[in-house]
Amino acid sequence: MSEKSVNFSYYFDWNYYPDALLASGFAQCRDLGIDNLVFTDGWISRILREPQFAATLKRRCTSGIKFADMHAPYGECFDLAATGVERRNDMIKDHIRALGYASDFGCRTYTIHVGAFDSVYFATPNEVLRPLALASLEKLIPYAEKYDIAIAVENAFERSNTPFEVMYYVNYFNHPLVGCCFDSGHANVMAAAPGKDGNMYDAFMRNTTWGGKVELCDNAFELMAAKIVTCHLHDNNGYSDQHQLPDNGTINWPELAAKLPSQTPCLRSLQTEAKVFSDGNSFSEVVKRYRKYFPELA
Repeated sequence: MSEKSVNFSYYFDWNYYPDALLASGFAQCRDLGIDNLVFTDGWISRILREPQFAATLKRRCTSGIKFADMHAPYGECFDLAATGVERRNDMIKDHIRALGYASDFGCRTYTIHVGAFDSVYFATPNEVLRPLALASLEKLIPYAEKYDIAIAVENAFERSNTPFEVMYYVNYFNHPLVGCCFDSGHANVMAAAPGKDGNMYDAFMRNTTWGGKVELCDNAFELMAAKIVTCHLHDNNGYSDQHQLPDNGTINWPELAAKLPSQTPCLRSLQTEAKVFSDGNSFSEVVKRYRKYFPELA
């Protein structure tokens, strides 16, 4: 795939940014040469509650900024494998509505979580969760087709969200609009590394999330590469999902950048996902860090 056909979208944690200043924030993005922003899960969750916020965003976004990628709402009430019978119908309806907004704002990908609530808190096995997630995806695919938006199933760091589980869903459908979102930070948390000590994970991760034994996965990118449609790019210390800027953790960024987009034939976009306002980072520092490794795209 030509690099020119791959969008680079910048994530900012806008929930820490006042609505009244959004036009100014978007203008700063424009002045830094940012073309695309991630439509955050916070925004779409808010629009599902307050539909008028969609019009507010459009009024503020007068500086030529576009949205190429949306992160779906997530959590117990929105995850594909949600087990609550009464909630499941509304969950599907919410994702269908969200896909409509994604199309309206020009997004090309829709990143979604299988879900971890039941896996973590009730040790629900994947064999129970898979049929639920498959049924959810089956109902969403017609809308992905309608809007030509790729649904991107994201890897995380629970049993229900491992790269192997992500690939189970993607391979099951073998559909051009069902692919992977490779999350570099999540992959780094689960990767083995020289000197990495499993006891360094916090007690919740070891004992609640993984039932006493964390199972590492050292080749997430290679497992997912052929079906990656988008990426979440952020760094961490290898033990916690810190959402740091590149070079603030242990990811080998030159190595990862060399693989993107050359080894990902289905890639539509790359997305930053480091915390910005909540960590006191500036617009310009975010751009500087990512352009260091993706100069032609970022």
